Amino acid sequence: MFMHAFISHNHRDKPQVTPLAARLRLLGVDVWLDSWKIRPGDRIPGKVNEALGLVDTVMVFWSANSSNSPWVNTEWEAALTRRLRDDSVRVIPVVLDDTPLPPLLEPIMWVSLVDGDIDRAARELVGVDSQAELLKTMQRTVEESGLEYTYFHGFGVIVGCPRCGAPSSKLEGWSAVDHARDDMYAGVRCTECGWDEGGEV
Repeated sequence: MFMHAFISHNHRDKPQVTPLAARLRLLGVDVWLDSWKIRPGDRIPGKVNEALGLVDTVMVFWSANSSNSPWVNTEWEAALTRRLRDDSVRVIPVVLDDTPLPPLLEPIMWVSLVDGDIDRAARELVGVDSQAELLKTMQRTVEESGLEYTYFHGFGVIVGCPRCGAPSSKLEGWSAVDHARDDMYAGVRCTECGWDEGGEV
């Protein structure tokens, strides 16, 4: 199921695009998203051109915003040209709102994210039939990643400190009781930078 996917989108749609891209990454998809791959000092057109030549899938996130974006239009047109030339890339429209697809994208089977259902959209994009298969695939990806992760009561699973990047071995659980309210609290803190988060359990 390995897929190397370029995410073509307008920056105004990032709140919808980024969570789905993250879910795809967790499913083992090698995702090319500009905010993840382009670094300060990089030549943006060069990086985009390079990626469009290497990926096997281009996901075109289509919306009112992207329909007016010269970047998005150039990206999907380049992908279609490559598809017509040597059939080495799949183009998958991902519809974010009721903006009509361009005539050249219209006949291509598309995925809807209008309802915001990221799990369903991710399943459709990678060809997983059920929620159970989705979870099994995600579990395999986590296991194969070699990441060290820990579960902390009151927080959940964590692979590292979100503030300083310390590994989970540098994190410790905590708990406290508010006897006056008869409430228990738990969470996790970083021994490196002092980051702390948790809540009532």
